[in-house]
Amino acid sequence: MNWRQGLLIGLAGVSALVASGVVYISQRVDAYIVEQGASGAYLAARQATLSKDSEAAGDYWSMALLARPKDQNLLSAALQAQILAGQVEAGVTSAQRIIADKQEHRQARLLLAIDAFKQKNYAAAQSHLSAMEKGPFAEMLNPNIRLWISVAQKDQAARDRAIQQLGRGSVFASVPLSHSARVLELAGEPDKAERYYQDGVRAGGARYLFFTLSYGEFLHRRGELRRARKLYAFYASQNLDNAYLKAAQARLDVDQPAPLEASPQAGLASAFGAIAEAMATEQRMELALGFYRMAQHLEPENDRISFAIASLMGQRERFVRAAEEFAAIAADAPSYADAQIQRAQMLFQAGASEAAIAVLSAQARAIPDNRDILISLGDLYRSEQRFAEAETAYDKAIEMGTEIAQGPNPRDWFLYFARGMMRERLGSWDMAELDLQTARKLSGDEPNVLNYLGYSWINQGIYLDEGLKIIREAVKKEPKNGAFVDSLGWAHYRLGNYKQALILLERASKIESGDPVVTDHLGDALWRVGRQVEARYQWRKALAFEPTLEDRAKIEDKLLTGLGPAEKKKPKAHMPRGGTAI
Repeated sequence: MNWRQGLLIGLAGVSALVASGVVYISQRVDAYIVEQGASGAYLAARQATLSKDSEAAGDYWSMALLARPKDQNLLSAALQAQILAGQVEAGVTSAQRIIADKQEHRQARLLLAIDAFKQKNYAAAQSHLSAMEKGPFAEMLNPNIRLWISVAQKDQAARDRAIQQLGRGSVFASVPLSHSARVLELAGEPDKAERYYQDGVRAGGARYLFFTLSYGEFLHRRGELRRARKLYAFYASQNLDNAYLKAAQARLDVDQPAPLEASPQAGLASAFGAIAEAMATEQRMELALGFYRMAQHLEPENDRISFAIASLMGQRERFVRAAEEFAAIAADAPSYADAQIQRAQMLFQAGASEAAIAVLSAQARAIPDNRDILISLGDLYRSEQRFAEAETAYDKAIEMGTEIAQGPNPRDWFLYFARGMMRERLGSWDMAELDLQTARKLSGDEPNVLNYLGYSWINQGIYLDEGLKIIREAVKKEPKNGAFVDSLGWAHYRLGNYKQALILLERASKIESGDPVVTDHLGDALWRVGRQVEARYQWRKALAFEPTLEDRAKIEDKLLTGLGPAEKKKPKAHMPRGGTAI
């Protein structure tokens, strides 16, 4: 069994924590709520659950409970929604009401155990764990919690029992192994801790940020900087840039290791955070959010957990709520700049584009040396078709990157591409072509660059043969890309190869059936081969797909007058690498 299969089996065992979808309520309960006059709250709760609006769902389930305060189905639904929304105090109240009638209820006992642990009432926490219904869920979580209770109580015998129990489990193996190692380091047994970390690496732990940082910081404290760098480099090669990993790497550069966190509360929060990360990797987003919320309850000031929660809220399309979560990240957190970028993106997704731009504009002034903020600001301006402002933002980002790399950096090919697009839209073709050719060179003929450059040549009636050639290369690389196929068809159209153009444009239209430009092009090709009725039909479809105002005017004119006589433009001389030399 590989690590992924083991993880999925583990997920099946703990899936009772949070339902991944609509909470099931029996028809009997449904009928009863309607009879009691609380149908509005019940139906609103179901709709909020469908919409993944946990905050509203929790409120509505609580309102529905007024009609039947002891109903276990409604209480369970309310508890799940409250956990996902981070309404832990309300969740604790629901959990207490649940166990009054159903003493072994797993979610209720788990939340009460965590809350008791936070209050340092370890006897109560142990009692809740002992009362929890047995099963894979309890077998995974019980030893993790008991391990940190043993640390809090300085009980070595209980610690060893918990570590032994954790060692028998294969579910999320790297999580218990890393936390056993952490506890052993706290106890002054670093050599034994190293063996547990090594077992965690073999179990796939280096794929996860929580494990990588825990082990990397352990290696740093032991003075093994080379191994720590190698571990961090492996994670970085498999994942997107991460502010916390960069911070750990920066500490290596100045040899300032992070101190070992001795707080049992922080240790248990980290364990839940690690489980949540593993679940999120497997796209079990509601389970992940539930565990992150419990981790946050234990350690509210942990900005890494808060950032993860905000990210999950965005993935659940709760954009305004996600923006609020990102806005709460502290200014001294490693992820602060990233949080501001994400906050702006969430606002943009919520339709508040001006607010998003205002956030990033303020951050660009406050942190002028942060390229990521400038790039994100440029992207927002580009999305809003504010091309001049986008060009300015990209200018600054490119200039900053050129100074750092002492020349164009291959990793910046997209910045040149983006600035080239802005310059083309602003009518500065010579400068745009320079950027597009630079992007082409830096990216090694990336197909999107080839397509845009070739299409631009063809639209202007220049270098048609060369344009056809590089678009054909883009289509060869991505044959199912409708935009590329459309460009190739349009190249043949501009060259007067109408039959070949029609074949390609019909293919592009099947791939991009709702695209106004592709549909418009298809109409033109149909007209040129004498199929005027079909051409007008395609132009009408193009109007229904909301083209730009400029394109709309052209299409409406064609519907009135059709196309004039075909004009074959004589292309400029062929150039092996395009129009303008770099």
